[in-house]
Amino acid sequence: MQEEIKKAVDFVISEGARFADIRLEKGYATTLELRDGVFREMSYGIDEGVGVRVLYKNSWGFSSSNELSKPRIKAAFEDALRVGRALSLSKSESEKLESEKSELEKKREEEAVKMAGAKPRSDHFKLKPKINPEDVSVEEKKRLVKAAYKAATQHSPLVKSVSILYLDGYEEKTYADSEGCFVVTEMPAVFLRVRVVAKKGSVLQEGVESVGAVAGFEVVAEEGEAAKGVAAEGVAAEGVAAKGVAAEGNPEVVGVKAADKAVRLLDAEQPPAGEFPVIMDSKLTGVFMHEALGHAAEADHVLCGESILKDKLGEQVAYEGLTVADDPTVAGSHGYYKYDDEGLRARRTEIIKNGVLVSYLHTRETAGRLEATPTANARAADYSEVPLVRMSNTVVEAGSRAGAGRGWSFEEMLEGVRFGIYAKGMRGGQVDTVRGEFQFSAEEAFLIEKGRLTKRLKNVSLSGRTLEVLKEIDAVGQEKKRGSIGFCGKDGQEVPVSEFAPHVRVKRILVGGAAGGS
Repeated sequence: MQEEIKKAVDFVISEGARFADIRLEKGYATTLELRDGVFREMSYGIDEGVGVRVLYKNSWGFSSSNELSKPRIKAAFEDALRVGRALSLSKSESEKLESEKSELEKKREEEAVKMAGAKPRSDHFKLKPKINPEDVSVEEKKRLVKAAYKAATQHSPLVKSVSILYLDGYEEKTYADSEGCFVVTEMPAVFLRVRVVAKKGSVLQEGVESVGAVAGFEVVAEEGEAAKGVAAEGVAAEGVAAKGVAAEGNPEVVGVKAADKAVRLLDAEQPPAGEFPVIMDSKLTGVFMHEALGHAAEADHVLCGESILKDKLGEQVAYEGLTVADDPTVAGSHGYYKYDDEGLRARRTEIIKNGVLVSYLHTRETAGRLEATPTANARAADYSEVPLVRMSNTVVEAGSRAGAGRGWSFEEMLEGVRFGIYAKGMRGGQVDTVRGEFQFSAEEAFLIEKGRLTKRLKNVSLSGRTLEVLKEIDAVGQEKKRGSIGFCGKDGQEVPVSEFAPHVRVKRILVGGAAGGS
């Protein structure tokens, strides 16, 4: 196959293409969905296909197919070349009508697509899981899902609806390009999400918990052991009975955490409205940095003028104790990869260092156009999509408090707040990267009075301007923890991501009651 790919690549280059690459993917996926006691989906699918890009002059052609035969691969290259040529001719015709353009403007258009350089790479990487999901029977996977369901439903008579989603898969991906790169990766992935709705009178509340990683079935087997301390960390410490939280095995732990969250929110109160100091937990901090900062740092948004971070490299944009990175190399994470979808070796990229914006996230094209170094952030949902600038794991580093040699403890953060909000997790929201505005709804929250957590709150919304809030941070926690796990959407494509962050305190954010719930 490698020889056939080389022949197809050489052909389009001989026909005038500047660059060409190919992604061949083969894999399987298992999906189990249990909702209100009934398995709504039990499926096992095998998928394979090829995606080809060809750069002709300044136009990209793309073609994909779900066939991996040698003739179809050759045809995919020819189709992509044909599309690139057609787009290039279309551009040329429109440029003829713009005779008044200066020579400098014409030269800039000719150089519109620049690919940052990359050394030829050759590798075959296979991530070997402790437990291959393929070796685990469907019955065992069903048992796992049922265990999570049982733990959630039996947690409280107030639990009215439970849905469980289990996913696993294995993918072999081959990347090759016209510059001599040939990389093969084989990696498994597992994901489990529990969603619970509780009801008391006319009040409904929801709790959601997820676990997942680019790893094997051991993720859902070992997570339970790691989560046994959740009683002290997330439930009992808040004055709620830790019923069943330390049950053996991950499914029960995740199920009880989701159910307990939904139940305890039933008696929560509505928040005060106004600008207050806010302490964000690791989950909310991570998602805030991903959504409000990370998307604005994606270089395609910068090039299109759709980012508040445009022309701000080297500027102080945040609290000087804040460092935020994108890091796909975190082993056992949901956003892990060894190579991106342009065959570049994964690397950690600091976006903000000590409050200063030091880098955007790039594909080879955005790096070329901005004369920057590629950051290995080209990702595509699958072979049928083109790679875009995407995040992986958003990592907020632990802080360093002046004179203390460490970041702030949670207790120290509380002591500095006379009246404010402690917000945990994120239920949803929206971000405008052009205006730099955001609105998030926290999963749950507490009122802070005189340095103590008092009332439990629900339906808390936080809104403001990203750059203002980043500068309003005045404390970064001493302990970084895993935050949210999920899938990030952009231009119709979803890729797995996660966050790691400490607690962060902000001097003031606009707080209000979010819609939804009673």
